[in-house]
Amino acid sequence: MKEVRTRFAPSPTGFLHVGGVRTTFYAWLLARHFGGKFLLRIEDTDQQRLVPGSIKAILEDLKWLGIEIDEGPAMDELQKVDTGWEGNEGIGGPVGPYIQSLRLPRYKEVAEHLVKIGAAYRCDCTPEMLEKERADQIARRETPGYSGYCRHRDVSADSKHVIRLIMSENLSLTLDDAVKGKVVWEKVALRDPILFKSDGFPLYHLAVVVDDHDMGISHVMRGEEWLATAPIHILLYKVLGWEQPVFCHLPNVLGQDGKKLSKRHGSTHVRSFREAGYLPEALINFLLLLGWNPGEGEQQEIFTKDEMIKKFSLERVNNAAAVFSYDKLNWMNGMYIRGLSKEKFVDAIRPYLLAKDIKVDEAKLAAIAPHIQERMKFLNETPDLIDFLFKEKIERDLPAMMGKDVDAAKAKEIISAAIDAISAVSDFAVPNVEAAVRSVPEKMGLKVGPVFAVIRISVTGKKITPPLFESMVVLGKDATIARLKETTELV
Repeated sequence: MKEVRTRFAPSPTGFLHVGGVRTTFYAWLLARHFGGKFLLRIEDTDQQRLVPGSIKAILEDLKWLGIEIDEGPAMDELQKVDTGWEGNEGIGGPVGPYIQSLRLPRYKEVAEHLVKIGAAYRCDCTPEMLEKERADQIARRETPGYSGYCRHRDVSADSKHVIRLIMSENLSLTLDDAVKGKVVWEKVALRDPILFKSDGFPLYHLAVVVDDHDMGISHVMRGEEWLATAPIHILLYKVLGWEQPVFCHLPNVLGQDGKKLSKRHGSTHVRSFREAGYLPEALINFLLLLGWNPGEGEQQEIFTKDEMIKKFSLERVNNAAAVFSYDKLNWMNGMYIRGLSKEKFVDAIRPYLLAKDIKVDEAKLAAIAPHIQERMKFLNETPDLIDFLFKEKIERDLPAMMGKDVDAAKAKEIISAAIDAISAVSDFAVPNVEAAVRSVPEKMGLKVGPVFAVIRISVTGKKITPPLFESMVVLGKDATIARLKETTELV
């Protein structure tokens, strides 16, 4: 079996979309399963849509996801296409350049070869001519498309022109797709597409075929929306005499409404999931199951990366659209959070505190971590849950103290009783603190809930916190009492 070589070929036009990441992850898994290579190629021929910094963002997101790249743009390539490049993590490889705008002479060479062998031709039709032709076709109720006017005109190479691929009117093609199965086009409804523009840049269809051939790509994994133009690629491989890779057209990822996943459904870019507190392991595990199954009767849902690599196969990729369930992803993220070791959990939540300019006390963070790990679904919940531990002054949700059984006067009585009870605790450990705090409602003849609410908000400022007694112990006896006293002056 020849070496399995797959690739991810994004356009640097913004952040990575999770639908594209699923395709990328499948390609990476396939290469890893067979001990092959995974390549990154930057498709930047559409110069009008480029977004500065996108390549750097792509590399950062792939690194965060744990998708390692075997071959890709070298440092000097990155510096040539982005003068503001600040990274120092070029990849490199034997079949570069891996950035399309640095491969223009190669595309020109292949386009000229296609003209020479009669598979393509030069076209100098102006935009005005093409627009009139289209309008006339529509008026005649014909399917609009290029008529082939320049096929036999022998347009000069010195004139301003494009190069078009000849698509026979009666062309029929067959594709054995690794996911879709046998796909047949009895009559290809495409008319002489442009391969090479007058500005020296190729169209996607030429560039992708040339690049995949030159880079030895064995399997092309992409979304099913590319199936409509796959005949162009198949024909190019045929007329160029090149071996065609295995095509794998993946079904779309849909939102809960059955429409293709987009920003109207919520977070869709990898960066937004990262900022929202998802673990990369949870996200890729979720994406794995978004169109792939481990086998009939298999109930496993949580996989290590090694298990994913071992079990992955194209035969188990579904030929039906998958629905992106945020509820399922959130559940899975919670599972992964709870599966972290204490040390890794602390490392994972620390950046969210630092991002809020919170000065972290490492001892307190380590002490409270086990008490929030079991209840969190998102890492970005951390500041709201425990920032009270690291602040000298806190804001309190005082209205939340009050209720049917508690007014301002009663709240002060509760706080005073709590101060007395806690002050009497010599060994400030959780069992002793709990006993002291529970004695307050008992002595005052009040319900536990309202009393604990007053104490919780006095000490933490919040209604929702980690377990109360554990929080007080981590905060410390002196600080706990000080906050209770401070609250009496505010109520």
